[in-house]
Amino acid sequence: MGEPEIVGAVLQKSLADNPELRKKLLQKEIFNRWQEIFPAFADKFFPVKIDGETLIVDSNDSAFKDMLKFDAPDLIQKINEKISPGLPIISKIKFGKSFEDIPLPLKKNSAPKIWEEIQLSAEEIDECKKKVAAVADETQRQILFETILSYKKAEKRKLKSGWHKCKFCNLLCPPKEILCNICAVKEREKLFAAIKKIFLAAPETHFQEIQQKIIRQFPHLYKECTPEKIESARMDLILKRAAKISFGDTTSDAAIFLVQLIRQLPRENLTPAIINRTLEEFKFNLADLPPFKKHEFSKPRHGKLKKVSK
Repeated sequence: MGEPEIVGAVLQKSLADNPELRKKLLQKEIFNRWQEIFPAFADKFFPVKIDGETLIVDSNDSAFKDMLKFDAPDLIQKINEKISPGLPIISKIKFGKSFEDIPLPLKKNSAPKIWEEIQLSAEEIDECKKKVAAVADETQRQILFETILSYKKAEKRKLKSGWHKCKFCNLLCPPKEILCNICAVKEREKLFAAIKKIFLAAPETHFQEIQQKIIRQFPHLYKECTPEKIESARMDLILKRAAKISFGDTTSDAAIFLVQLIRQLPRENLTPAIINRTLEEFKFNLADLPPFKKHEFSKPRHGKLKKVSK
């Protein structure tokens, strides 16, 4: 089975098993095709979010907003006919604002940007058709085809706006970014592990030296290698190492290494006094708690218990 057939089969099963997914895919098309649905006044009002089957819209023109309240049934009908003939996906329209979901330009009460209509070549359209060719149901196949077309147009629009492929994968990144979100997370995890590796090899290494080494290894993440990030990696190592050391152990390699990591000193600079004081200060993070002194209690004149150490 080729790639288009596999994609089609997976999409077909997903839609069949999850009607809500199918509805959400169709509802997303409202935002992608708003200019197409309302070409005459798409710049006068715009979709904000969808709550169930309720489309929330907003307008920067209060008079236009009042007028549209009376035309809500016609708007609903036009949206449903344009996006999903025979399968209503919107039943109500409300007017309101959602500052969490409105893009930044809209928060400033400016009209939404009218995107230039992106045209796909015949080859690109054929490629989209192949991806859904294995879907048997005609309605589902058309829904998927329209969705894939929209994504293809969005991708083409981004490339035209300066977006580019991620340094490590084929996902698109904004103009000022080097990595996509997924690869950025993976690279940050590698950076964190690399910092720990330096501390494990030489726990006395200081931050500036670590920064230099990490930036040479991860030049694309030079902004991420901050003192806070290095300190976070060091503290994570300290806590994990301390949890394996018993209270009273001051001579094992593990205990000495922990002191080196805490004090950032080479082994030859550690004295018994430094070791004992460091482990004493850090005793409540060790594998077992230090033994507590027994206390005896006497009853003072005011009647409250008084704790007296032996």
